[in-house]
Amino acid sequence: MAKEGLIFVLPSLVLALAFFALRLPLPACVFLVLTLLFLFFFRDPSRVPPPLNKGEILSPADGRVLEIVSTPEGQRMSIFLALYNVHLFRAPMEGNIKILKVVEGKFHPAYKVEASTENSRVKVEIDGNGKRVEMDVIAGVAARRIRPWKRQGESVVLGERMGIVMFGSRVDLFVPKNFRFSVKIGDRVKGALTVLGRFGEEE
Repeated sequence: MAKEGLIFVLPSLVLALAFFALRLPLPACVFLVLTLLFLFFFRDPSRVPPPLNKGEILSPADGRVLEIVSTPEGQRMSIFLALYNVHLFRAPMEGNIKILKVVEGKFHPAYKVEASTENSRVKVEIDGNGKRVEMDVIAGVAARRIRPWKRQGESVVLGERMGIVMFGSRVDLFVPKNFRFSVKIGDRVKGALTVLGRFGEEE
């Protein structure tokens, strides 16, 4: 379990035990269920990245591919994280963290188009082996806290945990125009396990 879950799990567990001790089964069961839900939400599964071909990158998060669109600078792929998804975000490639900063903003539902440009987010840029990817880890209506575990200037290995978003959110991944996606809109992806595609030869 991610350590951020303790502030939710411990109080609900204590209340469940207290109500059981007072022989009040209904509220005890309610808080016990909440404890189990928090344990499920803040789960932190171990992941071993698969072998990759040259230029391939992995998904930075669990969720559903919401859109793949062209931008003036390249392409953007959005991954929507539902409440039942693992809410860690991971390094899609190995390299150095050139940018990691918090940008304050609004809290539109994460699936809305305007969430991509207006919501609070953590911006990340990773450079490695002559390649570069950028990520926006975006807060939603429920996800109002994003906790990075890495800092600007540090290095990351493929699939390494970089932080957690507390409750539903979205991750936007920015890649060059010649990046070739191997997933499509609607596909389910898993952080550190699903290959998203590869950079073009000239990258």
